[in-house]
Amino acid sequence: MIRINLLPVRELQAEITRHRELTIGGVVLGITLLALLAAHLLQSWHLSGLESELTQLRGDLQALSVKIKELGDLQNKIKEARGKNKIIDDLKKKKSGPVLVMENLAGAAPATLWLTDLKEAGGSLSLSGVAVDNKTVADFINGLEASKHFKGVELIETTEGSGPTAGFKKFAIRSTVHYQVPEAPPGETKAPPAAKKEEKKG
Repeated sequence: MIRINLLPVRELQAEITRHRELTIGGVVLGITLLALLAAHLLQSWHLSGLESELTQLRGDLQALSVKIKELGDLQNKIKEARGKNKIIDDLKKKKSGPVLVMENLAGAAPATLWLTDLKEAGGSLSLSGVAVDNKTVADFINGLEASKHFKGVELIETTEGSGPTAGFKKFAIRSTVHYQVPEAPPGETKAPPAAKKEEKKG
């Protein structure tokens, strides 16, 4: 009877199986490590792109902040310039207003009427003087009422003069004075042409 020792063969097969398992495990581990490395590299590349985009956005935001500040400064300068222009316009109006009032006052006064006193407070004007007769005083009042600078012209009193003013009429007038006359509405400027057309038709 022949006996064959199978122990070395079984051990060899077991060794081959272990070697195969180790090889397969190594391959799987290598693939896993490669996958993890690829994922890491992909995330690193994506993160780098996000960081670059964030840096660009921060730069854009900083540039935008500078532009906003410049725009705010420009708006402040425009506002300041408008304020200065308004002050200049107001000063011009205040400067020209009294001049125009005095011109209208002088233009309304007849040659035979003399003002002896003029007082203005809070837009209320008080006038007093002497004239050759009552008609001259009435003409003066009509002249004031025709001016846009005087409203509510009222004759306070007329008296006979005495002493140096004997033979003259002393008078006192009160009125409201407007240094800045509002501009006439556009519709009022069109009235004269319409009147002329009506006259032509008649």
